[in-house]
Amino acid sequence: MRQFIGKGDFVWFIGVVEDRNDPAQLGRVRVRTFGLHTEDKDQIPTDSLPWATPINSIESASISGIGISPTGMVEGSWVVGFFIDGDRAQEPAIVGTLAGAPNTSSNPNIGFNDPNGVYPKYLDESDVNSRARGVAIPAIIPEVDKIDTPVSPYNPVYPMNHVKSTESGHYKEYDDTADAERIKEFHKSGSFYEIYPDGTKVTKVVKDNYTVTAGDDKLHVKGNVTIYVDGDTNITVAGTTTVNTPTTNWTGDINLTGDLNITGTSTASGDHVSAGISGKGHTHKDTEGLAAGISSKPQ
Repeated sequence: MRQFIGKGDFVWFIGVVEDRNDPAQLGRVRVRTFGLHTEDKDQIPTDSLPWATPINSIESASISGIGISPTGMVEGSWVVGFFIDGDRAQEPAIVGTLAGAPNTSSNPNIGFNDPNGVYPKYLDESDVNSRARGVAIPAIIPEVDKIDTPVSPYNPVYPMNHVKSTESGHYKEYDDTADAERIKEFHKSGSFYEIYPDGTKVTKVVKDNYTVTAGDDKLHVKGNVTIYVDGDTNITVAGTTTVNTPTTNWTGDINLTGDLNITGTSTASGDHVSAGISGKGHTHKDTEGLAAGISSKPQ
């Protein structure tokens, strides 16, 4: 009788990942399966285990790099899957991972453990991310600054906080906890942005920040704008700068290089010195004499 994939018996398994360094870079992992493999590495070493292919979700096209990379598993991950070749059990496929609450540390010397001795990183606690579980992790308190950055309203309640976390410490949260809805993206360096329940957004960059806009850039602020710069500020404009404001208040010295053209009246309440000549107490405005090239000096 003709045989083909899917026609024979369905053989599934539970196992533990021992190697994820797939030479073909397809996201495959080596899995030691319970019942089929022994924990004795002398009998079945890790490099003798078959490569198991991950079954990606429908969010991934799994072609031409489109979708989510199938690289989320680590050594020590518990997985569930099936054998494409049935009882032959040489072509495993993984359909998902299993979270638990490990009560023993990794023993790299025997099978069904992380050969690197890294995972699990903690014991007697759920493998689900602690931020998703609402464990009391202190919110990041912004450093004291001149703009009084508001403190994060972090207050997740399980199971409303949806977290994606990576090995190095990056994470992203979509928190649907009532009255504490947030979106946060955090980099292990401490740089992050967070959106609060009322729509307030806080962004912190711990080092340099660069923004490049290839086209036009428009900004509309319906409230007030406050800017503090601890260092210098340099603005270079290739075209014309136009400032339209009812009043401009300057505190401090102004050094001007180039011509100053004034339309209207310029009044110096202090001493205005031009070309070494004091103009204290004088109001200068355009007159017919000045327009004709006649010099105006203090009387």
